[in-house]
Amino acid sequence: MLTKIAWRNVWRNKGRSLVVIGSILVGIWALLFMVGFMNSFTISYINGAIQHEISHIQIHHPDFKKDFQIGYTIPKGLSIAESIPVEPGVEAVSPRSIATGMISSPRKANGVRIYGIYPELEKSVTHHDSLLVEGAYFGSGKRNPIVIGKELAEELKVNINSKVVLTFQDEENNLVSGAFRVTGLIETTSPTINKATAYVKMEDLNRIASIGDGIHEIALLLSNPENEPLILDKLKADHPNLLIESWRNLAPELELFLSMTDSFLWVLFGIIMVALIFGIINTMLMAVLERYRELGMLMAIGMNKGRVYVMIVIETIFLSLVGGPLGTLIGLVTMNWIGIHGIDLSAYSEGLREYGYSSILYPSIENSTYLYVTIGVVLTALIGALYPAYRAIQLDPTKALHMV
Repeated sequence: MLTKIAWRNVWRNKGRSLVVIGSILVGIWALLFMVGFMNSFTISYINGAIQHEISHIQIHHPDFKKDFQIGYTIPKGLSIAESIPVEPGVEAVSPRSIATGMISSPRKANGVRIYGIYPELEKSVTHHDSLLVEGAYFGSGKRNPIVIGKELAEELKVNINSKVVLTFQDEENNLVSGAFRVTGLIETTSPTINKATAYVKMEDLNRIASIGDGIHEIALLLSNPENEPLILDKLKADHPNLLIESWRNLAPELELFLSMTDSFLWVLFGIIMVALIFGIINTMLMAVLERYRELGMLMAIGMNKGRVYVMIVIETIFLSLVGGPLGTLIGLVTMNWIGIHGIDLSAYSEGLREYGYSSILYPSIENSTYLYVTIGVVLTALIGALYPAYRAIQLDPTKALHMV
């Protein structure tokens, strides 16, 4: 009976009820949009770093990362790299030789990390061939080709076909150098690659460094990131003498960024829910004050205060059950649409690139988030109904019946 009365009471004043439903709907939509928008920044930043720079898993000599000595190559590195693609869940593998040195042009010099790569294998891991803004990805046929970031090229004041010189230490700690011809310029979301990284063919770098077929790094891109722990454990078991790390260890700042974003989203969730609580309290309190005579009459004819209290709470829950699913549905449609078409922030692309973000963001939300938001709104409405319901049962039926 109470449920039936509460449902009728909700629609007796349609304007007031629609205001509450609208506030719940807009609150849920705004929350879902903000969660999706923040997720798009997180996903863009982390995916950009994984796909264009660090990959999901890297393998090194245990001592190589201490000071990046060129002599610390992976024992039988090429054989290990060739055997890894047979592991299920591994999409692509790229072996690399690495040197740290200087890159110089006739006009300027700069510090640089030099990667010796197999272009066909490397592009399947980092997809740098799709990020070319000028030139070709090692396809020009020129001797000693090199691909660098566009910002580095601007710093050195070089263009396509310009000559640059790489200088670094060989295995015997002797300074060696080689002349290279710029064949391609790339532009990624990674400031490190854009400003301080150069890619050459492994055969060219290894010849100058006198390390033969030695490699320093094996980068793995996975087809399903969720399989990362299993693949990581298996690789560590198969190669216990090597340093094998996931992107979480390689770039702990990404893990920190992810946890900070999650914390911020919970804070945002709390702020919107608190605002929603006060909106519901305000509207339902007005509804109670307008119905003093009605509520007084109900208590005068025998409805006890407990049943009046429950009736007011049920009315608020009904409003949330109407507004909640509608807000979730509109939020779901919105997220699906902009998740496909993206949010174009090209006007801010230069600034976004400085911090490692793409200029087009694709908001996304986990399915469980929709459930959490809906439950959260219902609980918020329930909390928001407690005070108006309490005020309702504090009235004196005798005085309420004489109110105009």
